[in-house]
Amino acid sequence: MNRKNVLRKIAVSALGLLTAASAVLSGGCNVTMNTVMAEGYYDYMSLESLRDVYDGKFRMGVAVQAIDHWGDSSAEIGNAFKEEFIDAQFNSMTFGNEFKPAYNFDPNSDGLFKVDRAAEELLDWAEEHNMPVRGHCLVWHSQVDPSIFAKDFRATVNGSATKDYNATLDDDCLVDRATLLKRLKTYINSVIEYTYANGYADTIYAWDVVNEAVDEGKDDGLRRSYWYRIIGDDFLYYCFLYAREAVETNAPKYAEQYGLDPNGDLSSIKPELYYNDYNEWFTKKADTIVDVLTVRQYNEGHRMVQSPVINPDGDGTIYGDGLIDGIGLQGHLTATDSLTQYAAAIEKYAAAINNLQVTELDVGKATAGEAGDYRQAKFYYDYFMMLLDEVDKGVNINSVTLWGLTDTSSWRKESEPLLFNTDLSPKTAYYAVLMAGKGEEFDLVDTFARGKAEDIFIDFEPVEVDGSWSNRSPSELGFVSRGAGHQATIMLKMKENHTPDARTGFSLQVRREAVDATLRYDISRFIGHTITVSYYIKSQDQTLTMGVDGFDDAGSISFDTPEFDWTLIETTLKLPEDLDSAGLYFETDGSGEFLIDDFEIKLADELQMDNGFAGGAEEVASDEGASAATDGEGTQETAQTGLRSHHILGILVILAAVAYVVATVLLSENGEDESKDSRKDGKADTKTANKTDSKSGSKSAGKGKKTGGNKGGKGKKQ
Repeated sequence: MNRKNVLRKIAVSALGLLTAASAVLSGGCNVTMNTVMAEGYYDYMSLESLRDVYDGKFRMGVAVQAIDHWGDSSAEIGNAFKEEFIDAQFNSMTFGNEFKPAYNFDPNSDGLFKVDRAAEELLDWAEEHNMPVRGHCLVWHSQVDPSIFAKDFRATVNGSATKDYNATLDDDCLVDRATLLKRLKTYINSVIEYTYANGYADTIYAWDVVNEAVDEGKDDGLRRSYWYRIIGDDFLYYCFLYAREAVETNAPKYAEQYGLDPNGDLSSIKPELYYNDYNEWFTKKADTIVDVLTVRQYNEGHRMVQSPVINPDGDGTIYGDGLIDGIGLQGHLTATDSLTQYAAAIEKYAAAINNLQVTELDVGKATAGEAGDYRQAKFYYDYFMMLLDEVDKGVNINSVTLWGLTDTSSWRKESEPLLFNTDLSPKTAYYAVLMAGKGEEFDLVDTFARGKAEDIFIDFEPVEVDGSWSNRSPSELGFVSRGAGHQATIMLKMKENHTPDARTGFSLQVRREAVDATLRYDISRFIGHTITVSYYIKSQDQTLTMGVDGFDDAGSISFDTPEFDWTLIETTLKLPEDLDSAGLYFETDGSGEFLIDDFEIKLADELQMDNGFAGGAEEVASDEGASAATDGEGTQETAQTGLRSHHILGILVILAAVAYVVATVLLSENGEDESKDSRKDGKADTKTANKTDSKSGSKSAGKGKKTGGNKGGKGKKQ
């Protein structure tokens, strides 16, 4: 065993100790200790494979990250147990961050590209395990080095250099259209040629060429990114043109390296090209995506640009000119979203481009606790049954990727949106997805029902339990983040509240960076009842809108919220009997922070009204008795109480952490000392070797070029 493997073993063993200690300390494992392996993980190899259950339907994928990327011990690749589990469960993987432009752009390189070390580690792992990869992503408005937009590659804010991809750059530092188009083409070609030259072209089966360029709120439907501002609305066309040119140029150039005839069938080393976006089931968003990809004639008559890869009979649209292969539906959902609306969006996309992938699926719980687990599982079941029904109708869905392996590694961890716990034990949702794949009836029982419909009042103040005062967390109280592309940070804020004579003074704080990052409160227990809802809000934005997820016909109701002053919101809502679930959501007209306090719901069945909303708003002046002093920020995130550490476990944690850090540092040094040329030569020597893959034979529902069992002599998970 070489030095690198020894060090990796040490690091992985240390991670096992950390996980075991963490699981016991937090009480976070939902299984008894006799079902957990010595390393702190569930007996995950006893679980039925999602890949096998969906064999012949579509690929089942997972998003992963490398521990080496940010030193995140909760990541997957670099942890031998998670690697083994992924290898057993999935036949597609996406890199969560490592292939994004921010980590691979190099202004000092002729090709403007230098591969991120962690991205290469993931590619090597995928190749060694015959794991097909979705490349994510080539062009995005976020996580991009801003120097690509700047003269002399020096992006500035008020004259000072910046690497912040969220920064508003000085206008006088920006390059012109021609310069940025040249850089765009160079970067895209360099990334794609790297994959061919280094032996990964038969591993990457799809690329997200452009990510999240649509903003349906704009007149022309496009986000005002720097790509748009400098190049114009046709930047989208050029992205796909340059990606197609890179594939068509490099495939024959490197064909012999993969044992292929440059003049023969090269489909096994030609990845499909996708546009990828979120909120994709919203009607206006779906209409806009279809329009910009298949209707808008950027290159009418091919007068703007000509290329051998453009379909000579094309109509000047991205799709009509043969530059795009499919649409990626991110699938960041919550358990109360409308699947009827989602199915309608799928059929709309399929009518335009019948080649779809679900690329970033996760389903946030709409309410906390075990009742939330059940509803999440039922939604997952219904979602996969809906996908399979669409496939039966002729819709080509060839891949479904979960955006993460465990809840704790999810970007939406507070809503627990995935199929597995920290210790890799299965959640109820995992079994629901299996049931759908087997065509079985959903037979899980909601032992928690909807909860008792009774009046509630929440002032977010500490409560006394057994002589001890403590706060309940927002999720324990039923408040969770709502959003698809973004998530709000939900916490308790101290010393800024409305409650008169409060013991301490807490309110619910909703911190946001985007308009679609909002708040939800589950009201399923009130289905079949009429209720009054009242609370105080203090918002940085001017308008509050409330609606009900799971009850589209309820409509929505809006209120004025004067500038960051406590405002009383009151409304009445009737929920019909036939709803499966209901979640009250809170949105504003901006992305500002807002606070909520003294939240109250009362039964009002004596009122005679139609289903849906009624009510209004009243502004109330802030008074000293209602709002405590606000010296300092005073923000705290509430944590689970009752966690007790034990001396032995504490020692284990310390020893494991030290071992992991030492091994990681040595491993990094060892990796840098290795000869890159030697690695490449080793790859090239094995390209024509025949690899037997015990997991091959599954046929994807996608295009024929992605379902072959042998690519240049290398069997792939299909």
